[in-house]
This record gives sequence, structure tokens and C-alpha cells, in this order.
Amino acid sequence: MSKNKELLDEIHACLHSVTKDRDKLETILKFCRENIDTEPEKHEIPEKYKQLVSNVAEELLSGMICFVNGDTLETESVPREMIEDPFGFEFINGGDPNDWDSEHKTWKNCITVNPMESFESFNIMERFVNEVDDEVFRKKLTSALQRKKPFSNFNYLIEGSEYRQKWFDFRQTETEDYVYTLLYSELERD
Repeated sequence: MSKNKELLDEIHACLHSVTKDRDKLETILKFCRENIDTEPEKHEIPEKYKQLVSNVAEELLSGMICFVNGDTLETESVPREMIEDPFGFEFINGGDPNDWDSEHKTWKNCITVNPMESFESFNIMERFVNEVDDEVFRKKLTSALQRKKPFSNFNYLIEGSEYRQKWFDFRQTETEDYVYTLLYSELERD
């Protein structure tokens, strides 16, 4: 496990321990806003990886977990539910998930690319709101993100708006950057 992953797991555990304490959460948020640049660094994706990154991003957005062969750049996608809840997947879809013919299990250099965490997806929605030039619609989106069920509220507003395609393009680009960030250290280690 990488040191960054270990640190991130510790941070998640810390945050999880205070999820019901609004004052502590506000203190953490204030600290982050004042001390941490939350704008993600944008990467220029090399041409040789653009198709791979685009394909993996599309798979993640459709609810898959992706596996990338770091040697051949071959990919395999598996439904997220099959990995996170194999018994539930078996019940809903029939068949034993263990019978799934998974090529990635034989790869020596297998990179797992998981979908974003909810907070990462939420951050993308917030960044998109800042891109909206219609002030009235921007306020509606901001309000939607502040209420219960922010994802469904946001999507409801976007779905019937002139910003629908802009949102899909923005989300795809942001997801591609997320994928490339995850793959970069593994692909460029030669």
C-alpha cells in the first residue's frame, strides 16, 4: 500500500469519527479552506494514454471498477456491485460472481481504478457550478448542492437544462484527469 493511500485512509478514519459532530466538521472545513489549495492540478495527458484514460473514465462513470494491465494497457471492467457486494450481485443478477472469467487476475502488473469517492464527485459538481454563466441557474445549482440528496437534486436540474451537455463534457474531463492521476505513477515508472 502506498504511503499516500495510508495517509488518506487515516484522514478518512479521522473524518468518519466526527461525522456527527457539526462543530468539529466546520473546524476541519475551515482549516482546509484556509490552508489547502483544493483546486486540483490539471494534467496534460500524453497522446499515448488519451484513449486508455478516456475509456477507463467512461467505464467508471457507468458504475464499473476498472483494471488496467500496466504492461500492455489492456483493460477489464467489472460491475462495482459485484466486487462490493458479491452476494447481492448474485441475488439480483443470478450466477456466482466467482464464476466471472476475470482476465485481470492473471496480470502481473494490474492497476485497479476505483470510481471516485462521493466527496470527489461532489467537488466536481461544485467546480461545475462555478463554470455556469447564468447567475439564476448557478444559484439554483448551489441551492441544490446544499439540500438533502445533493446528487439527485443537481442531476434533476441539469437534466432539463441547456447545460446538460456541458455538464457531461465537464464531468468526463474531470474524470479523465482523476484516472490519469491514479495511473500516472504506475504507467510512467519505466
